[in-house]
Amino acid sequence: MSVRKTMKVLGGVIAGIVLLLGCSVFLLNTSTVQNRLLKLATDMLTEKLKTQVTIDSVSINLFTQAMNLYGISVDDLQQQPLLKVQELSVDIELTRLLRNEIVVEKASITGLDARLLKPSDGSPSNYQFFLDAFSKKTQSEKEDTVKKEKKEIDFDIHRLQLKNLHVKYNETEVFVGNLTSHRSSLITHNSPHTVTIDQFRFLTDNHKPRKNAQRPHKGFFDPGHLDITVNMKWTIQQIEKDTLVATLTQGNAKDSVSGIDLRDLRMSMKADKEKAHIRNIVIQQGNTTLNISKVFFQWPDKKQGRHLSYTADSISGTTVLTDISRPFAPVLKDFKIPLNLSLNMSGTDSTLDFRNVRVNTQDQKLTIAAAGGITHLKDKRQLAVRFHVSQMQAKKGIKEKIISQFPVKKFMMKQLHRLGNISYTGDFAILWRKEQFQGRLQTAAGPINFHFALNEETKYVSGKVSSNRFQLGHVMELNYLGDIACQADFSFDISKPRTAKMRREKGGKLPIGQVNAHVDDCSYRKVHVRNLFVNIKSDGAEASGDIMQQGRIRDLYCSFSFTNTDDMHKIRIRKPGIKFHKAKKDSKKDRKKKDR
Repeated sequence: MSVRKTMKVLGGVIAGIVLLLGCSVFLLNTSTVQNRLLKLATDMLTEKLKTQVTIDSVSINLFTQAMNLYGISVDDLQQQPLLKVQELSVDIELTRLLRNEIVVEKASITGLDARLLKPSDGSPSNYQFFLDAFSKKTQSEKEDTVKKEKKEIDFDIHRLQLKNLHVKYNETEVFVGNLTSHRSSLITHNSPHTVTIDQFRFLTDNHKPRKNAQRPHKGFFDPGHLDITVNMKWTIQQIEKDTLVATLTQGNAKDSVSGIDLRDLRMSMKADKEKAHIRNIVIQQGNTTLNISKVFFQWPDKKQGRHLSYTADSISGTTVLTDISRPFAPVLKDFKIPLNLSLNMSGTDSTLDFRNVRVNTQDQKLTIAAAGGITHLKDKRQLAVRFHVSQMQAKKGIKEKIISQFPVKKFMMKQLHRLGNISYTGDFAILWRKEQFQGRLQTAAGPINFHFALNEETKYVSGKVSSNRFQLGHVMELNYLGDIACQADFSFDISKPRTAKMRREKGGKLPIGQVNAHVDDCSYRKVHVRNLFVNIKSDGAEASGDIMQQGRIRDLYCSFSFTNTDDMHKIRIRKPGIKFHKAKKDSKKDRKKKDR
């Protein structure tokens, strides 16, 4: 009898437990109980966050293991909207909880709107209280956390979907049309995830005029005014607390304002909190394609005294400069000659170094070898671009072809053609409102040493040139003029308003400026002439000049003028004269010249 009674008692207990569980499941699936649980949860969150938290409704279905929250709203401490979510849906495998596993079969967020503010005066951001509330723990909470960590609770999401997200951080806005992440296999925890992002939109507005406002020669790219739409497909092989291993298999990005249109983006990366390795990078913009074998990044860390640095090896590809004209250099809008390039690059947050730079046209008529760098990237007034060109060769015909790619007036093109093949070695620097160039040109007409600078403040280009043997007569089509050895300095007006005014008044096809030259030696109709001083001034319509040869007891002089550099044989010589003076003592330099 005791056994039978015991079995009846056990049967009754089991039946009671089953009935209680059944009632609990039934009650949890009723709106009344769910709404009470909802109120309890919102009250707890409101108390913890010290601000208003509301959830319009909740739906929990224990049979399908699904939970849906609707109309989530969180205010900041100033009672201004911080976060709004139209719908949050989660499907959880409840049976996994018994094995210390939180497995989310499916999670989705629809209609998220977040307004994040970080004041420039250093005061706390409007979301800091939210982070503090969930980061500060009591002693009991810390002990519970330690216990949980010992139990090694495993958390995993099989499928995540985000729709219609809008996040505004100060004046920067981000929109996400659709983001989907799903595990390609549910068998193992380390199976790769595929993440697809459609219509990711990034906007900035600093409420200032665009940098190229009223400056058409400047590009449209402006970090303060961006409207970029990105589509990407990632395969994530590994994602842990401090490590991410992923591959971008498809990607494109377009800025509707600046004209940046990256039609193809691909790469593989491995990153942690200190560094990142990126390999097999492919970037395509229009007809420009770049391939980068590998890039190494070191992330900055103030506590450890670590600065941002990066190194990119084996950058190569083909570029058509018109592809970057709208965002960066409108002057290149007609430059459609394909250029092959290769280089290595490294830098920090304020510097860039370029090594082993090689550029050439497809037909090898233009080849360039150079190295250089950029410093003071954070200060435009101190920013400096400096390059050394160890070798440049331009074969006959390519010079004219390159110049024709630019929307500039074509002066002295015939003379340029007669220079034949050109080789160049030298340096150039681009500084705050100034560009400087110097070096040595070797031409078919002879060598030329030069140094000139373009001043953006005064809008003048000025400099010096010299040669110990130059076939000026051949270049200028003056058959009676032979080789020349001389030094000259020059200054030309490049101000568009000033030169346009002069053109309207006088017309003309000449540059506007002046040249002062000293001719050490030249031949004129088979007669050697030395020690000539030449001064030329041009108003754009006519160039007039004076020539003087100084002797010991007499000076010879004359004037000349011309209106077109293409018809120098029509030069007009006038007012020849002779002037006598007391004998001059020859300097050692003059005597050496005479001895030669």
